[in-house]
Order: sequence, then structure tokens, then C-alpha cells
Amino acid sequence: MARHSTMVCQVCRLQPHCLDPAPSLAITAEIIWQEAGTILLSYGVLPVGDRKAAEPLDQQLVGPWQWGCPQGQRRDQLWQHTCFEAFLGLPGSEAYWELNVSPGGDWNLYRFSGYRRDGLAEMAAVPPLVSIKRQGLGLRCTVQLDPRGFWPASAVPEIGLTMVAEDPTGALSYWALSHPEDQADFHDRRSFLVP
Repeated sequence: MARHSTMVCQVCRLQPHCLDPAPSLAITAEIIWQEAGTILLSYGVLPVGDRKAAEPLDQQLVGPWQWGCPQGQRRDQLWQHTCFEAFLGLPGSEAYWELNVSPGGDWNLYRFSGYRRDGLAEMAAVPPLVSIKRQGLGLRCTVQLDPRGFWPASAVPEIGLTMVAEDPTGALSYWALSHPEDQADFHDRRSFLVP
């Protein structure tokens, strides 16, 4: 079986906002930008510390867990609960896109003309393919997005990989490559990977 040519491949460990010296989760995010134009995102979530011996991770994080390949709907405000996210910044421009995917497969893609400006649903987007699987004590969410309807073919994006995790008490934790400010702000392009 032939493999796709890869333009960008990056695996990163996400950091919680307000660094906890003993976080109860370990979250990794991987992006593969394929020459064919598709983007493959993969998020791994593992319990660590006391959580490791507790109940299954899907009972420690709030989410409409749908194992396998759920057929989600386009929905707003997914970031108010457990949500896998990616930001694609257009190099040389203030424009960027925000992808949100819930553990139930629901999704949305927003287009911004500048920092938090004109956040509108990207109507040229097609629904991403989402897969949610248990993986040992943890879980993996894989998202395949075809950006060709809205993204310039020759541009390799600046990339922000993030996640919101909700625990059963309703508390949210914010995970990103880095947190440049005192408040969590996934839209801050200083935390994006630059090709």
C-alpha cells in the first residue's frame, strides 16, 4: 500500500494552563499535513498519577463518548465541554481557522480575519472524518480534515494544537503547545508552530 507524501509531521506534548506540578492527564497531539492536501490530527489522552488507578478515562472526562467513527453534526460552542481543537494560521496574514471536534464526533470550523475577529463558520468545509478509540488506559481521537475547499494549496499553515478537558465537576482545563499569557488563549498565534 502506497503511503502519502508528508509535507509536515509534528508530534507534541500539550501543556495545561497554570502548570500543575503533578497533572492528572498526559495529552499529546500530532499533525500530519499530507501532500495530497489532507490534514490528519491525532490526540492521545492518558491518565497519570492517582487517575491511573481510578475509573476509565471516559468516566473521568465529560463527553458524549461515541466509540468508533461517529457521524457528528456541525455544532457551535463545543469548547464549553471536552473538545479537541486545531488552529491553522495563514502565513503572512492575520487570517486563521479554528477546528473543534467533540468526543461524540460533532464538529465546526470557524474562519477568522484577525485575532478573534469575524469568527464565522467556514461554509466551504466538508465534515471531517472522526475516530474515537480506547487505547489501553487512555483514548485516542483521530480527525481527518480536507481543507482544499478553503485553504490555498501551496501554503503550509502555522499550527496551534489544543484541547479542552472537562472533569465530572464541570471544571475545565485548557491544554496547548504553550500559554504565552496569564489567561489561556488558544487564539494567541505566539503559541502556534511555525513551518
